[in-house]
Amino acid sequence: MASQTEIQKYVRFETGGRTAYGRWKDGVIEELEGSIYEGAAPTGATFRLEDVHLLVPCEPSKVIAVGLNYASHQQFVTSAEGGFTAPGGKPLDMSKPVIFAKFPTSLIPDGADIVFPDGATNVHFEGELALVIGKKASRVGEAEARDYVFGVSICNDLVDREWLLNDLQWFRAKGSDNFGPMGPAIVTGLDYSDLRLRTWVNGDLRQDSSTSELVYSPDKLLSYVSQFVTLMPGDVIFTGTPGQTQAVTQGDTIEIEIEGVGRLCNSIAA
Repeated sequence: MASQTEIQKYVRFETGGRTAYGRWKDGVIEELEGSIYEGAAPTGATFRLEDVHLLVPCEPSKVIAVGLNYASHQQFVTSAEGGFTAPGGKPLDMSKPVIFAKFPTSLIPDGADIVFPDGATNVHFEGELALVIGKKASRVGEAEARDYVFGVSICNDLVDREWLLNDLQWFRAKGSDNFGPMGPAIVTGLDYSDLRLRTWVNGDLRQDSSTSELVYSPDKLLSYVSQFVTLMPGDVIFTGTPGQTQAVTQGDTIEIEIEGVGRLCNSIAA
């Protein structure tokens, strides 16, 4: 269950033609100035949630993602698609995380419509926990990894599975514009090691799992990634999706809820 110690929700929003960060509580956003990663201070301005436009809650320089990080999803991929192979036809080395990159331009906020790129024919949802980095992280040990996490959010690691299976790289399968809904907030103070994660499509429950079932924990992922790539404040790690996914199409609504974090909702543009 989620710990309730010093939980804060941070959002990034637009109002009056400008953008700002704020702390969100009980439907009210308290505007902040300065870096949220270094102790931002209130400006004195407050806004009702319904009076602002929420944006992606951080501004990452990079978006790292992880595949096949739940045993239940590995089983689904194996049964549905025969598993994955590395370039050259060799089996994937599952003794380490399966890491790939998305792009900051993949991200869209809560409530934004998902627009498929031309040629996308088999796009699946993937409900996931997202880590948001709080300070520069390079060659971090697993035991220290939690010190580098600012907070967590919700993400949808959309993927075109035809492109995923047939392209040499996952550039368009995973990194296309709109393929990374994220938000609505970054939540600090949670124990992210055991949070219930659920996904609905058009109101029907499609995923129901827990972050305790991750093959590689969030801390292991952060440590591993930081051995090769320096992570900066605001960078994001998508930690993987559980169970079975399915194709979605125009008009569908995808809702992802993580215990203590909130609910991310996006519809696919008609």
